[in-house]
Order: sequence, then structure tokens, then C-alpha cells
Amino acid sequence: MSTQSKLAPLRIAVVSTPHIKAPPEGYGGSEAVASSLAEELVRRGHQVTLFATHDSHTAGALQYFPSALPRGPYDGQAGYREVIHLSHALADQTFDLVLNHCLKAAPALALYRQAPALTTLHYCPPILDDFPWLDYVAVSRRQAELARGRGLHVLGVAYNGIDPSPFQVVSAKQDYLLWIGRFHEYKGPDLAIEVAHRLGARLLLAAPPPPEDQVDYFESRIRPHLGRDGIAWVGAVEGTDKCRLFEQARCTLMPIRWEEPFGLVMVESMAAGTPVIAFRRGSAPELIADGRTGFLVEDVETMAAAVSRTQTIDAQACRRHVEAHFSITAMVDAYLALSRSLR
Repeated sequence: MSTQSKLAPLRIAVVSTPHIKAPPEGYGGSEAVASSLAEELVRRGHQVTLFATHDSHTAGALQYFPSALPRGPYDGQAGYREVIHLSHALADQTFDLVLNHCLKAAPALALYRQAPALTTLHYCPPILDDFPWLDYVAVSRRQAELARGRGLHVLGVAYNGIDPSPFQVVSAKQDYLLWIGRFHEYKGPDLAIEVAHRLGARLLLAAPPPPEDQVDYFESRIRPHLGRDGIAWVGAVEGTDKCRLFEQARCTLMPIRWEEPFGLVMVESMAAGTPVIAFRRGSAPELIADGRTGFLVEDVETMAAAVSRTQTIDAQACRRHVEAHFSITAMVDAYLALSRSLR
């Protein structure tokens, strides 16, 4: 049993967003983390209130903000909905700890003094620069370094955790490469296509349609390759379909062009026993055990060369790596440890 579970029960507010239900059915990284935190904290005996959308569910108490927001002078400005959401969430409530995952709500949290509060940096919107004194939690050491460079007070790191049980480690792999994410240039799907072309390999791209600001990129760099030379777009995948896709892939490619704060795809792939080949950026060096659960590379050429070495990776070692470092239990332990320094 975790030593953290021996703490006296706390009254904890876990604040998700007003946009996507918790847990999410599809895309929703911060909502998934908020939900996992709430459920594990309830399991440990804490009194948890999850603030989320009306269609969310939790073993604790659920409080939701109505979907119809009142009109206000800040309508249309980034973060308005989040500020109102968190203001309502914390009004007239008594807690020992607030775990906030609603990032643009920093203005509301800055005024809340009734309980210690931690805000998780799932990403770093510019609005946070106006509130550098809040207590932030980074999801990787690299993210913590970058956030501190902006002057933010990062209390420590808590890696995102997953439940690996839906993923199976299978012995029979299919001969395809996998890229999964969002069609955004910084995620590098065009580079994954280049790797596949260099190898003459089959590549599956799993993603929803591109966001509006990435349509031109998608039409010019991705669409011309679809349906040719083994390059296929399989759409957005979730649940069992996503698990099976990870389990049967030869490897997962992460040719990221940005400082990825965490990279849930990498952890999910390794939970399925599938090695990850990633550019040495962002959190990738912290998540991948180079040579044991995948490979860290510098460019498309070295990524293509690393694909031939994936047969040396032990699938069970990938799974054990996730269980040891990126479980929900480890994540909650980290949050509770950080919260003790606030009280």
C-alpha cells in the first residue's frame, strides 16, 4: 500500500474543464488526468468533489457548471469560460486542497485563498505569465525547466499516469508503422510519412480531421500521400480500437517538432508492448528508456534506421516500464507529496 494512502482523509476539489466530460470518450488529455486523479483519491478514502461537465461521472461528488453561460463583458476572449467555471466551482465551498486542470482559469484561482491549490501545466498558455506566483505542477522535467524559464513557480513534477490494463501485450505483430495524434505540423505526421516512404513500409495515421488552422498543411503535406504506397488514414480511434492498433503495430513513430510536455501516446504505446521511436525533444528522453523501450533519434534518417532495430525491444519490458513509472498510483502519490509542501 502506498504511504500516501495513510494520510488523514482530505476534502479535495479536482477541477476539470467545462468543455469535455470526465473521463472523456475521445480526445481530452487534461480531462482524463483529472478523472483518474479523482477516482484514485476516492479509492484512497479522500472526500473528492469533481468539478466538470454535467455528463461527467465519478465515484466522488460531481458538481458541474451549467452549459449555458451568462453573458458578460469578456465573452469571446480566451479563457472567459474557464474563469467563470472555476469561480463557480470554488464559491462557498470548503476544501483542504484544490487540484486545478483548467489552465485559463488562473485569474479566478489567483483570488482563491481558502485552500492550497495546485495548477497542472498540461500546456502553458500566455495568460499564465500574468500569474507567475501560483503553484504549478509540471508533467515532465523538461516542461518544468521551460516554465521556470518563463518565471512560473513550478513546485515539482507529476508524470501523467494511465491504467495499462486495457492494453494487451501480444506476440504476433502486424507489419505496419503507427502514427497517432492530431494533424498538426508540430506533431510531424508528414515526417512519419517520409520515414515510411524511405522504408517502403505500411503506415497507419490515426487522427481526427485537421483543425481549421491546419487544413492547408493537411491538404498540401498529408492528403496527397493517402491511399498510396501503404499510407492510410484510419480516422480517430478510441477505446478498444485504439488499444488493438497500438498492440499490433511494429512501432509507434513520434517525429515531434516541438517540446512535447508529456506525450501520452508514447506511454500508451509502451503499455501495449510496442516500442516508440521519437525525436529527442520535449519529454521523450524522460518517457522512453533508450534502447530498452524504444529509441531516441535526431532526424528522419536516423528514425528510419531505428525501425529495423525494433525487433530487439522486449515487449514485456515496455509494459513493465509503464507500470513502474507512469501508473495512476504513481501519479497520485506525486500530487499528494507536492501538496504536503503547501500545507
